Amino acid sequence: MNNDYNNNQQQYQQPQYQPPMPNPPGKSAATASMICGIISLAAAWFGWGALLGLALGVVAIVTSINAKKQGFVGGMAQAGFIMGIIGAVLSGIVFITCVACACALGSGACAAGNVDWSSF
Repeated sequence: MNNDYNNNQQQYQQPQYQPPMPNPPGKSAATASMICGIISLAAAWFGWGALLGLALGVVAIVTSINAKKQGFVGGMAQAGFIMGIIGAVLSGIVFITCVACACALGSGACAAGNVDWSSF
């Protein structure tokens, strides 16, 4: 009988149980900022929904700053910050454009005499 074969076999070791790692501080704020940034980018393209996009862009910026203050190190907070800035700026431009178009259409209708303001 060959004992070298039995001695050279590696002993099977059962893996040690490791408890799950707790979430790092600020991870939930970073996740919230990224979600708000994505929604603000999407809402910027829907005319009057740009007002919602503007608000969510500001929320994304604030929550990403809070995540960094809490000590979160990662790309999620930075992505939320960048998307929040882009979403807020884009939503602001679209919202101002929609208001300007609505005012132009309203003044054009008055100038053409199509609206009877005396009934109001």
